Amino acid sequence: MANVSQLRRLTPIFLEWGVHPTLLVTYPVARCDPAIDLLLELRDTWNCEIGAHLHPWNTPPLERLNYDEPVPSELMPAELLKARLATLLEALAQKGIKPTSFRMGRFNMGPKMFSVLQETGINVDSSIAPMHRYYGGPDHLCAPTDPYRPDPLDPRRPGNSKILEVPLTTVPLTRGLGRFLEALGGPILPRSWVSWFAMYLGTLSVQPLGTGLRRIKAGVLIHSARGGQVLTIFFHSSELMEGGSPENPTPEHINRFLERLSNFFSWIHKRMTIESLTLSQLDNLYRQKEP
Repeated sequence: MANVSQLRRLTPIFLEWGVHPTLLVTYPVARCDPAIDLLLELRDTWNCEIGAHLHPWNTPPLERLNYDEPVPSELMPAELLKARLATLLEALAQKGIKPTSFRMGRFNMGPKMFSVLQETGINVDSSIAPMHRYYGGPDHLCAPTDPYRPDPLDPRRPGNSKILEVPLTTVPLTRGLGRFLEALGGPILPRSWVSWFAMYLGTLSVQPLGTGLRRIKAGVLIHSARGGQVLTIFFHSSELMEGGSPENPTPEHINRFLERLSNFFSWIHKRMTIESLTLSQLDNLYRQKEP
């Protein structure tokens, strides 16, 4: 797969700044020998982790449902979710990979998918995107911005699950904004309006794709000032490939993205004392601190 091969471009940046990422792998990638061989090589080079990334729309068993694709997980039969996750985990196992970290495609994590996840050997999830709402659910407007143990019946909220939830770092402009917008949606304003405001006007994202460096820095500083301990950023391998994403259509766009990524790591190392951890390393750290 051409997009996976572009990950090599990150090696100088990751080695310079000691970045240890988590490589979250879909079923098509798990079934591609050259792609997996490269990921195993990068795992050793970067001292990183390979986790599971479920895209239900292209993971067998393929079954047509009466909804537009991608079908929200809450609208899918639990047995079908279980079967598709089992297919992904088995494909990885055939390559000698037993993942303990997970992310749901399009951050489509709700109670049904979380209940399926709890039956596996997954210890840490990163499928919650605060201040976001998705077609058909789930609604993550009120989710915490720092890692927490979710309520299995409502993974947007803290509870007593054995799985650690590591949400994307998306910072509300003011505390409690998510709850306020959640109350507005439906009875007062159309939910689509609320979702758009939350995602594009009500937050500071620290995600490097499509976010300027000044905005990223502001999000980091606000998150830290509010007591945030963990920054979780992500991007796709396709965003390192020419034409692989609308945000990076040309080599020049990709080079600027890589430069912004390096500048961000440089800035945060100068500003704060930080350590880069994989998702499972972070889970182990939290387990050591818990009673």
